[in-house]
Parts: sequence; C-alpha cells; structure tokens
Amino acid sequence: MRISLTTFIRYLVFLIIGVLLLYLAFKGQDLNKMLSDLKGADFAWVFLSIIASLLAHILRAYRWNLMIGSLGHGTPSMLNTFHAVIMGYLANLAFPRMGELARCSVINKSDKIPVIKLLGTVIAERMVDLLMLGIVFAMAIILEFKLLSGFLYKHVLIKLSGRIGDITLLIFAFLLLIVIIIFFLILIKKKKWGISNRILKFFLGMKTGILSVKNLDNKTAFVLSSVFIWLLYGLSSYLCFFALSATSSLGPGAALSTLVFGSLAMIAPVQGGIGAFHWMVSEGLTIYGISKIDGLSYALLAHTTQTLIVLIIGSLSLILFLKQSTGKK
Repeated sequence: MRISLTTFIRYLVFLIIGVLLLYLAFKGQDLNKMLSDLKGADFAWVFLSIIASLLAHILRAYRWNLMIGSLGHGTPSMLNTFHAVIMGYLANLAFPRMGELARCSVINKSDKIPVIKLLGTVIAERMVDLLMLGIVFAMAIILEFKLLSGFLYKHVLIKLSGRIGDITLLIFAFLLLIVIIIFFLILIKKKKWGISNRILKFFLGMKTGILSVKNLDNKTAFVLSSVFIWLLYGLSSYLCFFALSATSSLGPGAALSTLVFGSLAMIAPVQGGIGAFHWMVSEGLTIYGISKIDGLSYALLAHTTQTLIVLIIGSLSLILFLKQSTGKK
C-alpha cells in the first residue's frame, strides 16, 4: 500500500500534535511519583482488563463477519477476520484511519471480496459505533449528571461563550456540505454529470456495503454483539481502576465516564490516540476527586497496555497472514 508524500506529511503532523498533547499533559507533573505508582500497580487487574479488551476485539471481528456475509461473496473465517481487525488497529498506530483500509485489504487478499464493498461495511460499522457512543454518553450524563454537567459547563460551555458567530458559521458549513452531497447524489442518479462507470461503480459498491446492516441474516446477533463490545470496553476501563490504589475506589459510573472520554480521544486523528487519550482521561477523572498526576498514571497504564497488546498480537497476526499468503502461491 503506497503512501504519497502529502499523506506522509499529514500523518507526521498528526504525530507531532499527539506528542505535543502528551508533553502538555505531563508538563509540570511529578514523574517520579507516577513511576512509583506504576511499579506498585497490581498487574493481575491489568491482565483482566486486557482480557476484556481482547474479547471485545473478537466480538468486533464476529460482528464484521456478519456484515461481510450479507454482501453475497461468502463469509471469511473468524480467524481471517480477527487477523484483519487487529492488523487494522496495528496500522492505526502508525497512520490514523489507515486501519480501515488495511483490514479491508486483508480480507480482499484472503477471501477475494471487493475492497469497495468492504469499505462500505466499515462505514456502516462506524455509524453503529457512533450510535453506541452516543447512547453511552447519554447514559453517563444521566447517571453522573451533577459531576459531568459541571465539568462540561466549565470546560466546554464557558469556552464557547462569546463565540456564537463561529458556531453559526460551522452549522452553516455543515448544512452546506449536506446540500452539496444531496445535489451530488442526484446528479449521479440522473447521470447528468457524465460520470464514468468506474466512479459510479465505486459509489454503488460503497452503498452495498453500507446497506449490509439492512440485509443481515441475524440482526439479533449483530445488535447483541454491538452492545457487548461496548460493555466489554467499559469493563476493561473499570477493571483497570483496581490496578492503582488511587483509582481503586472508583465505581462503574466513573468507568462509564472514562469510556466516553477515552473514546472521544481515540476519534482524534493522532496515532493511537497518543496524547489526546492521556489528556482527556486524566482531566475527566479530576471530577471524581482524582488528582491530575494519579489520573495520568491511570491513563498511561491503560493506554500503554492496550497499545502493547495491539503491537504484539497485531504483529503475530501480520506474520501469520503473510505466511498464509505466501503458502497459497
């Protein structure tokens, strides 16, 4: 997969931004205390947290398999799909958002399913995950209303005051974008744009993938797997609390909030959420009386262990996949 110079520079800028956020998050903190806390962590809880995350990755592969199976090109083996998912996470550590294309390329290579249709299923999957994040966010606000409302008012609403003109402009730009997209789709449908068959096939393939959710044979399994993926994410955050004495007293509500802050940070276009995750999670934990340094210790522990797991298992999957591909030639 070739990467242009412009794309490489963009990813390099994202990496620099992530490192800068990491520096700002840890600036002025007692790093010796942090290292001492991490050395004294109970890694049995960290291990259980990792197991919960791995189960979520397996369920994500299972859910994607359900979507791929509805495309009419056969269903890949769970092993192939898991390899693709974990290798996608591995790719994201180097190049943000490249993981989506990487995992589609893996399934295309192993099962000869068109990449365009696979990309459509990934878009549909992201839409479902965005919906789930919205539900989790709403639950967090309802269950932790007093704490989160004060935090959002202090860090979001106050900072937005006096900038109504900017917000209005953003809303206008968003509505304009929607109008342009609708107009573009109408032109394609009526074929008034002289658009090539190749581009038309691209959009039709994407449409097929996106509508894969509608054509699922087992919609119940899809819904349940989506719910349990996010339950396992929350459980992973919660179990990791017990690894550090400073966070061991936090409850499920705090884990729900941490899941929201961490998920929002991972949306940022920086490699593996570096910097953004540490800053947002540590800031979020302050509303529960956790000091900034202790919040950073938790964020560093959670993020580092999850990243290491992706690096280790993703690398193994890559080796096995390359070996399997070579053996077929």
